[in-house]
Amino acid sequence: MKDHMNFIQFITTRRFVKHFALSLLITLILSWVILTFLKQYTKHGASIMVPSFVGLALAEVDNFESAHDFDIAVVDSVYDYTKKGGTIVSQDPLPKSKVKPGRTIYLSVVAYLPEQVKMPALIDLSLRQAKALLQTYGLKLGFVKMIADPAKNAVLQVTFRGRGIQPGTAIPKGSQIDLYVGSGSGGNDAFLPFLIGKSRTEAISDIVRIGLVLGTESYENGADSLNAKVYMQSPMYVFGKKISSGSSISLTYQSGESFDFENYIQNLVIDTVVNDSIQP
Repeated sequence: MKDHMNFIQFITTRRFVKHFALSLLITLILSWVILTFLKQYTKHGASIMVPSFVGLALAEVDNFESAHDFDIAVVDSVYDYTKKGGTIVSQDPLPKSKVKPGRTIYLSVVAYLPEQVKMPALIDLSLRQAKALLQTYGLKLGFVKMIADPAKNAVLQVTFRGRGIQPGTAIPKGSQIDLYVGSGSGGNDAFLPFLIGKSRTEAISDIVRIGLVLGTESYENGADSLNAKVYMQSPMYVFGKKISSGSSISLTYQSGESFDFENYIQNLVIDTVVNDSIQP
């Protein structure tokens, strides 16, 4: 009882009240300082509208005045041949969202180069298997041409952009692959075409029209795809020679602007194959 009375007397003394008030004041001041600091640090109550970066080139973002209120991060790139490389296609947060200053804006941009994939092996697969495998690799099926061959629905030749392609070759993802497939009937032969002096477009058209496939291509002496004319073909042309449907023909080009094809063709020696189907 005595101790209880002494405690009550102590807390009512002027000295205790003075120290208690001082402690309370210090606590209040510290709380105010901490809350003020947190408010400034977290920008409590402050918000700004997110601008639209979609459609801008990535290099233009730094010149965008309001972009300095945010941190910018590129998190993804997708290839789209219809859009210029480096163009922003999406953002998070979305335009016109209200966020705190300093918020990170995540951007997705158009890749400068398409993603590359390796060409799968399709020869001797069924057409259905080839379609499924192309899809797995992110490639697209182009045209399917049936050619005379006993192997019905079996893939006999694979082309990319009009040329034969080997398994493992790196090509852009989403590319179109064309297939030559056996019809199930006996194979037919085609007469080997004479392609010397023809433009690249004309030569490829003749090759495909008779059921053959473009093989390798090479350019000599400054020739390019625009001015190229066929200088050599393999197999070499022999009058009356037949070649199996689905076979490939490789071409070598010279420039049609600088090479005298007329004189070159006139001096070619073309042998004749004895063939009952060829009239003398």
